[in-house]
Amino acid sequence: MPTMVDFVGRQAELDRLGRLLDSPRAEIGVLYGRRRVGKTVLLERALAGRPALFFEALEDRSKKEQIAHFLYELRLQTGSKGTSEEPPPDTWKEAFMRLFQAIEKNPMPVVLDEFQWLANYRYEIVSDLKYVWDRHFSKLRGQKLLLCGSVASFMIEKVLKSKALYGRIDLELQIEPFKLAETRQMLPGRGQDEILEAHMLTGGIPRYLELLSEYPSIQLAMEELAFTRLGYFTKEYERIFVSHFGKHPNFEAIVRALATHPLGLYREELAREAEIAAGGQLTTQLRDLKAAGFIGSAVPFNKDERTARAKYFLNDAYLRFYFAFIEPNLRAMAAGSQVSLFGEISRSGAYYAWIGRAFEYLCSQHADVIAQILGFSGIRFSVGPYFARAQAGENGVQIDLLFDRPDRVLTVCELKYGEGPIGMEVIPEMKRKLRLLEPVAGRKTLQPVLIVRNRPSQALIDSRYFYRIIEARQILMA
Repeated sequence: MPTMVDFVGRQAELDRLGRLLDSPRAEIGVLYGRRRVGKTVLLERALAGRPALFFEALEDRSKKEQIAHFLYELRLQTGSKGTSEEPPPDTWKEAFMRLFQAIEKNPMPVVLDEFQWLANYRYEIVSDLKYVWDRHFSKLRGQKLLLCGSVASFMIEKVLKSKALYGRIDLELQIEPFKLAETRQMLPGRGQDEILEAHMLTGGIPRYLELLSEYPSIQLAMEELAFTRLGYFTKEYERIFVSHFGKHPNFEAIVRALATHPLGLYREELAREAEIAAGGQLTTQLRDLKAAGFIGSAVPFNKDERTARAKYFLNDAYLRFYFAFIEPNLRAMAAGSQVSLFGEISRSGAYYAWIGRAFEYLCSQHADVIAQILGFSGIRFSVGPYFARAQAGENGVQIDLLFDRPDRVLTVCELKYGEGPIGMEVIPEMKRKLRLLEPVAGRKTLQPVLIVRNRPSQALIDSRYFYRIIEARQILMA
């Protein structure tokens, strides 16, 4: 097993994995989530102190090469030399049988990491695995098989929903990015502003936060990691997005279209911007991008989930930052520019607009925390944005965070990330939004709430217009 490092968060996931590993039954668990989100580290932590076999697949290699590497790791981890003299198998069924023979007398957890690479994105391996599991592995008391993948669409469609493994999967874990509480733990000793900015820049991806933690400041970290020719974030687009979807140009067209429209696009707008036919193929591509966590979608609270009024957004913080600031500066980096690029960018109007939108994403990610602060987390509610197109003589409206509550209240949140105190100017803006919301709110109470990065002005507090004003530090400390 790899060397353990300091571990943050994931207690609920560890508890569920622990129950699976402690069970006397033979069971299968499936974990999936975006690359760099910490799936492998989580498994290492859960398996610490237990004998286990850990197989990590090779990216973009043939089936023959994957099987050869799998058997090499099997010999290395079990100390078995006999199988090296046998001719290499042609099928995964035979390869898995060699694994079974190696652990038959001493069952232990088996991890198949980056399972989509092991499978070459094909279904064949799942069918072979089902056969060997049913006939052999499932007969071993307490045997565990953990399938882990970073291409969620494959893990969902080809593994979790497969007929071969139907009814055989005992645990499903989708590993999500960290929230602010974990980001604060990853960046001990940092002030509120640095923690907030780090979270908005990384989207709470643990590996990215780990990299930022190694620098004296977030600004210096971003300067080196994102704005030098060989910087980690400079190259990350090729590693995470192209490796997922590089063979499908439509995927890149979709994310590029969404990157240029921070407020999102309706399906027909997206198809037009990306120059893709708005048919079944687009539906499949949107589903795959959503499963990977790169994009998100939302419908207004008063519409059914199946409505055509869904809006799509670029959900991934790194991709939003890459398209906005890294990619436009690649040529300057290649030329060896000595200018402090991030220093210039972070003082620009474009960056203030970007970070303001990032704050809105942060608040949406912490909707459960906001509900707790507002005192209604104990009741069932739905949450999301509300948006409506412009009508004749009237501007459109977009509300980025709205709670639809069963107590006949709509909690409408205005989100403001400003350098200085937020003043009275926010009230007319909120009044306009509430007026446009009234026709669809029906008889529900409209409850205005303001969420700000810094303290509001005293005049705004004294106005008592907002039901509550929440400061970012409250979300950070919740």
